[in-house]
Amino acid sequence: MIYALLAGSLHHALHLQDALTMLAAARWEEVNPLYQARVLVHGDDPLRSSLERRLRRQKAQARCINDYDALRDSLQNWHPQLLIFTNWNRELSELLLASQDLLLQDNTAVMALGPEGDEAAMSALDAGANVYVGTPSSENLILAQAGALLRHGHLWEQVTIDIPGVLRIDPESRRVFVYREEVQLTKRIFRLFHYLAQQPEHTFSTAEIAQQLAISNRHVRQNTVAAQIHRLRKTLELVGASSWLQTVHGFGYRLSIPKPEATSEASPAKSSGLS
Repeated sequence: MIYALLAGSLHHALHLQDALTMLAAARWEEVNPLYQARVLVHGDDPLRSSLERRLRRQKAQARCINDYDALRDSLQNWHPQLLIFTNWNRELSELLLASQDLLLQDNTAVMALGPEGDEAAMSALDAGANVYVGTPSSENLILAQAGALLRHGHLWEQVTIDIPGVLRIDPESRRVFVYREEVQLTKRIFRLFHYLAQQPEHTFSTAEIAQQLAISNRHVRQNTVAAQIHRLRKTLELVGASSWLQTVHGFGYRLSIPKPEATSEASPAKSSGLS
């Protein structure tokens, strides 16, 4: 009898431990800005490999490159959220400047690591880097700077989406038009729609959406994302865009926006709103 009670207590304790472990992991994913972030590391020095290992331990999706062709290919096809140059020098200025269109298109933040001094720092910032870190610096500081860029950068919030006759999202006026018809959205749903529209046809994980929609130190839970997706889908249905928002089962969500020539002139008679 005593053995049975002890076995039952141990069983419940193990379940409780598992539950607490899962809860802690979920919370860590929410607060860690590097979780599932796509980070591209450029360089050919030892710091590049060491930084890649540290990023992977933080559950980031890290890739390493060391030439222009690989950089351009990654920017075009992988859409990194953060680009890190581990061995900045003035020769890289031209490379970074030539990549500005792709960086702006995907709202990729840029960090440059290089020698101490105003000259190197200014060359990186003038070429388009968001932050410059003089080396040698601890990897903990570098990771903290990377996290700050991912958490607070939100460069995508400044971008106007304009697909003539199909979709216009104006972040300055906070107005949205679908098939030339204005749609009223709450601040949260507006940010969700705006973020998804940055990369049509790209599938975003729920964790990635939660990370990007976080405001300051307030974190977005993944089940909240599902609720917001539901509300956005209902609004799109009312304006004849029900097929735009797609669920990719087991992973996340994708926004497929039709091309202007493929759109219909027909649209619902009234606009909708979310409260």
